[in-house]
Amino acid sequence: MEFSTDSILLSKILHSLVILEAVFSFHALHAQLSLNPRSRLNDSIYVGHAIKSITDSGLFLAMDLSAKPLGKVRAAVGSRRYPSAYEAWAQYWGSKRKPSYITQNYRMLIDTDMLMGYDTLRAYVRQYPEERDTILRRAIMLLDHRIPAWGDVVLEFGQSIDFNRNVGPSGKYGFHYWIWSRPLNAASVITGDERYTAVFDDMFQQWYDQRNNIDRSIPDFDVVYYELGLGVRNRIFIEYYNLPYSRRKWTTHQKMLKTMLGAARWLYELQRWEGYRSGNWQIHGSYMLTQIALTFPEFHESRDWLQVGLQRLKEHLEQDFFEDGGHSERSPRNYTQASYVAYRNLYYLLTEHRLEQSFAEEIRHRMSNTIDWWITMLAPTGEVPAINDSHRGLFPVFLLQDAATFYQKREVYGVLKALFGLSVPIAQPNLPPFTSRNMAASGFAVMRTDWSRDALFMTINYGKWNGSHTHQDMLDFEVYANGRALAIDAGIGLTYDDPLYIPWYKSSRAHNMVVVNDLNMEREPTIGKEMTWYSSGTIDYLGGEHEGYKSKGVHHRRNIVFVKPSYWVIYDKLSSQTSGDTLSWYLHTPLHLAKTSNGFTTRETPGFTLFVSPADVQVREGEGMAASTDERIPGRTQKIQWIAFDKISTSDQQVEFLVVFVPFMETGSDIWVSVRGPGHVLIKRDAVAEELWFNSHHPRDGSLATDAEFVMIQTGQRGQRGFWIVNGTSLKEGSGTIWKSASKSSAEGEIPKR
Repeated sequence: MEFSTDSILLSKILHSLVILEAVFSFHALHAQLSLNPRSRLNDSIYVGHAIKSITDSGLFLAMDLSAKPLGKVRAAVGSRRYPSAYEAWAQYWGSKRKPSYITQNYRMLIDTDMLMGYDTLRAYVRQYPEERDTILRRAIMLLDHRIPAWGDVVLEFGQSIDFNRNVGPSGKYGFHYWIWSRPLNAASVITGDERYTAVFDDMFQQWYDQRNNIDRSIPDFDVVYYELGLGVRNRIFIEYYNLPYSRRKWTTHQKMLKTMLGAARWLYELQRWEGYRSGNWQIHGSYMLTQIALTFPEFHESRDWLQVGLQRLKEHLEQDFFEDGGHSERSPRNYTQASYVAYRNLYYLLTEHRLEQSFAEEIRHRMSNTIDWWITMLAPTGEVPAINDSHRGLFPVFLLQDAATFYQKREVYGVLKALFGLSVPIAQPNLPPFTSRNMAASGFAVMRTDWSRDALFMTINYGKWNGSHTHQDMLDFEVYANGRALAIDAGIGLTYDDPLYIPWYKSSRAHNMVVVNDLNMEREPTIGKEMTWYSSGTIDYLGGEHEGYKSKGVHHRRNIVFVKPSYWVIYDKLSSQTSGDTLSWYLHTPLHLAKTSNGFTTRETPGFTLFVSPADVQVREGEGMAASTDERIPGRTQKIQWIAFDKISTSDQQVEFLVVFVPFMETGSDIWVSVRGPGHVLIKRDAVAEELWFNSHHPRDGSLATDAEFVMIQTGQRGQRGFWIVNGTSLKEGSGTIWKSASKSSAEGEIPKR
């Protein structure tokens, strides 16, 4: 990506930081609010003297100086010549054998931070010169003390940097993550120019001198000493401290060692006494505790830090990732990605330090599953669906390129070539062995025709609630076809500070689902139940139900069948204990819809046509904000259209919606649709006729008998007939039996001519 002006660059930097705010700031309000009574973090004297204001004697008492290379340090400490002790430490640190690594972020996007060796970074930017340009332009901004601190805030300082500057309630914490400083380290590695390390060194010294006098913008949380700040900021400090720098002062060593000791002690107390806490923020804290322990084994306490940090990380690997590779917070981009890169980088550290190889191999196995999960979820355009607290946008190819090599997965190369149009280092990359896939553990199903950019694609969300990142939705879907998004969920907007975040983005009516009285469902106890999945070369089928509106006396079952490669039928059946409720079938689209005699069609091509039954539904139309599909950059938003089909409930009769969703490439659909009765539709296309029955509804003439959840009979141009049956034991036509099973199962086959 080329940047022609500083303004374009600045815009992209700010946008990346806006995304960072969405990823991290919300957690500041959901971290620990109370501490275990046994934690020494409750002891203000311990926190003051052992963490925040460590003396020189206290620092060196915390270190094992018995090793021969530390003899000069030991001698200087023994005579209380502390400046000399730090000078001796500097000599030791410079000659010590240790891994040298740096973080590279793909095009300034957070949660793409990959640890790599210096030579690997240099080779990478030679191969991708636009990445070098991005790094250097950002670093030059920082040389002038122009700091993109948080969100859309750029702070411009003279020689003195005010780290107590008000950047907004969440922004103040984000400013102290120091994410903005990473280009200085990378630029130093790429160019060998010490200007970048000199500026970083000066900024660090100023920060250290001010760090204990930072005013809180959230009363319950110290800006410097809280889990995410410590977990993110100190990674960058360590990478700077590993860099060679000929003019590094002894005071930098003094302040860096005290910073690391204080951070590790704080994190150790938290991780030890608070136990396992679900969510990616403890992963960040435990990762940092582990990294400090590996980097500074000279501290007496490092062995305890390492043990507790690895224990928590093992627990999260086991408990936070589903067997299909999805992450427990069920946000395809933001939190899955944040957790993935933490473990990928942990593998790098364990390997470099030749430690815990069995754990490292388990990381490889589990994260390989996550790559398969992502590949499944990727829309044909290369976007990540905006489900739950997840931004839409192109998936960072940097992660996939790394994974293709890291896990030796040839099919990842196939996806990079097919969906992103990238050249790959192998002549004939494989494509994944699956197209459609039900991932029941994480609660997502994907229906896909093929691995081309023009593929028809639907993702369906039916998984369990997992905390505040979960939206008020169930059995909702997104659709892509012919290279564009057709039906989408709203996503999360720009940041969590967006005033529409709670009232709109998270609401039930901002999702493609059935909503009762435009109220939010009861999401926490709700999960997709009685789920049925069937996939073949001709159809994909998903059926399920939920009780998210149980308090309203409403029960909902949704069945979706994808008849490849042409259309979806979405059949909803709702029963209600009361009359007078408004049941609304919602669809949100970035395209413009026009009314037809039996539904809607888009004004744009490629587009789609909707056939809607029953014909007497009331139609509402409106606009709402959604994660952008025009600008495929995470965090961008746009106004899109929504429509709602309304029916009024009665206590003695079920309400049904039957919608046929037909994508088209150049012109309107030439499919003919006839609804024959409840849950029964006849569809004709290209001299082929398909008759579909849902939930054991039978034709009026009684010729077909089945106990199946779904049946499709297809008649070809020459009169040949085939059947598809889902979750049944028998299928009869007239007096003859077409198919029979001893137990509920699914099947397909030809119907013999009589």
